[in-house]
Order: sequence, then structure tokens, then C-alpha cells
Amino acid sequence: MSPRNLFPHKPTIHFYPEVEICPFCSAKLQVVKTQSKTVVTLDIGAFTAKETCLKCSCQDEIYGSRELRALAPDRGTFGFDVIVHVGRALFVRCLDVQEVVNELARRNISISQSEVTFLGKKFIAYLAHAHREAREDILDAMQKRGGYILHVDGTCEGASPNLFCGLDEISNLVLDNIKIPSEKKALLIPFFKRLKEQYGKPVALVHDMGKGILAAVEEVFPGVPDFICHFHFLRDTGKDLFGKEYKIVFDRLKKHGLYG
Repeated sequence: MSPRNLFPHKPTIHFYPEVEICPFCSAKLQVVKTQSKTVVTLDIGAFTAKETCLKCSCQDEIYGSRELRALAPDRGTFGFDVIVHVGRALFVRCLDVQEVVNELARRNISISQSEVTFLGKKFIAYLAHAHREAREDILDAMQKRGGYILHVDGTCEGASPNLFCGLDEISNLVLDNIKIPSEKKALLIPFFKRLKEQYGKPVALVHDMGKGILAAVEEVFPGVPDFICHFHFLRDTGKDLFGKEYKIVFDRLKKHGLYG
């Protein structure tokens, strides 16, 4: 059901702390303030969250509602579910910002393009933090499968910044990434050392035939079985065998205005 069908007007929902007794002196907590803010979630839409905060005279800590904090970030308007929806729309389904605005509007959630862009950045920040918190669980899962196969590659070549990524080829879980100007040995060694420190030595390595990668893994992972990625091998072999012929065909098609 769409949020627009739930309430004819923006509702007010009250939130209270989950504790009523001071954990230090066992006295009953007293109301210190009541604060309100607008919260927007996928299921409810926009509502006014009215939070009662409690405090004890024996110490300075103020107790708020954990339930409210689980719905939306502190001092944030849009709920975590909206942030996840925006992040998946932008980075998984590859929608543009206006398409996300239109999609949320159909769910009675009013949001601007700049807010969508900002929530997309927040999604990445939260995802990175969650990944760090799950590191021990990821390591435990890989160890139960007998280890991991480290597959590394960069997103692009040339003068553009390179997002260099390492993933476990067995589970397809991304383990770590780094933005570097090029795939030089000196830039890759700290990245590989960090992976080794976090997850231990892999049972095998898979990568392209870049000289920087070859030199870096040889130094950081000596003796680990090292394999060439089939895709890169076949692509590079194809360039060596048919590069000249491909260029001839491409130039002739281009001359007639034909493109892939």
C-alpha cells in the first residue's frame, strides 16, 4: 500500500526511551525535553516524530528512543529505508537522479535532485562502514569455505582515476578497494598488504598481466599460486592476433557512418 493511502494528513507519532530507570542509581528517569522533527520513510511517508527524552540528576546522559534512531539517522529527515532505496536505484539499477525523484514521487515521497545525490553519498558511506563492521564475519565465512581466491582489477585505464578492487572469486564479495592514479607497484603494495593483514594469504590470485600488479603480488604474496584472468588473456591475445584486421574493419564501417 502506498503511503498516500495510509493517512489523509501527515500524522504525529510519539517515541519514548526504552528505559525508565537510571542504570547508575536506579532512580526513575525524569522528562528533560520533548523534541519534534519530520521523518520520511517508504512505508509511512512523511510524519512528525515527537520524541520524549529522559534524564537522571545523577549523570549527564540523555536517553532518547532507540526505535526512532533505527528508523532514521540522528538529525536526518529521510529514513534508512529511503537511503537504501536511493543507493540501490543509483548504483545497482543505474537510474539517473531525476528517475529516482520520479520513482519516489509515485510513493508520495517528495525529494529534490540534490537530496537524492546527497543520499546516494550517504548510502556509500553507510555501506563502507557496514562492510568494515562485517569484516570478521566475512573472514569467518571465507575460512569455513577453505580460504579465498583474490581477484583484483581496476575500473579503467589511462589518465582517469583508477578504482582498484579486490574480491573473493568464490563468494564474489568485495573485500577492499582503493582509488589510485595508476596501477604502479609502489601504489599497489600497500593495498595488497592491507588485504593480507585483514584476511590473511589467499589460496590463489587472479588478475591481468599488468606489470605493476605482477610485481606487487610477487612481493606481498610470494609462493601463492598466481593465475592470469581468462578474459584479459583472450582479449589481449585477440589484439595481438587480429588487431590489424579489426582496425581495418572498424575504419571501413566508420567511413560509412556505421557504429556498434
